[in-house]
Amino acid sequence: MLIFKRPFTDPYLNIAAEEYFVKHSSEDMCMIWVNEPSVIIGKHQNAYAEINYPYVRAENIPLIRRISGGGAVYHDNGNLNFTFIKKTEKTNQVDFSRFTSVIVAFLKSFGLEINISKRNSLFIGNRKFSGHAEHIFHERVLHHGTILFNTNLEALQNSLNPGINYAGKAMASVRDEVLNIASLLPDNMDINQFSERLVSWLLAYYPESKGYEMNHDEFEAIHQLAETKYKTWQWNFGYSPAYSFSVRIPLFSGTAPAIAKVENGCFVQIDQPAGNNDVQLTEILQNMIGLQHNEDEIRLFVEKNIKTLELAGVNSVYYTESFFK
Repeated sequence: MLIFKRPFTDPYLNIAAEEYFVKHSSEDMCMIWVNEPSVIIGKHQNAYAEINYPYVRAENIPLIRRISGGGAVYHDNGNLNFTFIKKTEKTNQVDFSRFTSVIVAFLKSFGLEINISKRNSLFIGNRKFSGHAEHIFHERVLHHGTILFNTNLEALQNSLNPGINYAGKAMASVRDEVLNIASLLPDNMDINQFSERLVSWLLAYYPESKGYEMNHDEFEAIHQLAETKYKTWQWNFGYSPAYSFSVRIPLFSGTAPAIAKVENGCFVQIDQPAGNNDVQLTEILQNMIGLQHNEDEIRLFVEKNIKTLELAGVNSVYYTESFFK
């Protein structure tokens, strides 16, 4: 097994690296890595339903969709991540325990008492510090997870606190009380020392393992994948399963309710409730059909239709943000 620390903290590169190695490497491996502040969501989630969009936008925290299932997580430089990629038998492809047991054994070497939940998350007492997810590609399994070491828990809570209720069939995250483990470890250990201990422990745990350094071709391929997929709005937001949500359209005289339905990232229906006969507003909303549920695209729509909006009594200043809060 190859065991190595990925050399970058760019979340787009780190998430792209997982897809690259599970699809293009034949080696078993374990990668240790850290991301800059970011929100990582599961493949089958509604991106907007998992985050406090105004907060994430204001703080310039990127959202990235991964290829595995599971829930949304917040990453920063106080959160240690690990990725196992291993050949698996077709009859036993999904088995979280073969990897959670490795991480639990490492943490028990510090004297920690760990509980494993039914969802394969790791707890100390009733507080979660490690979530896990998997993705199967042919006869290879990708298993990855997090360890909250000294993450900014206030930023975590603010990022993963959506302000709008969305209806749909997307997988919703399960919210648990969380904790950092740094204060439970000896010797005032920092995250770099902790990650080095994990690498050394894994090299000993897997007798035939060895260290590895990524080569130039691998890095270039990962960078290309990040640019063409993981940095795109279409993958990170547009891939969300169909959903609907309530909107309060801002008027100069108050607000008007509407219900928006989105499929493949685009508005397919925006209706006012029965009994509302505002013909001008109805026409404006119908003209949005086909637009992406994308702040920049809605803002451009407002700029192009500002006179029409104002003649209809719509407050164009707050129109765009009404679709995101």
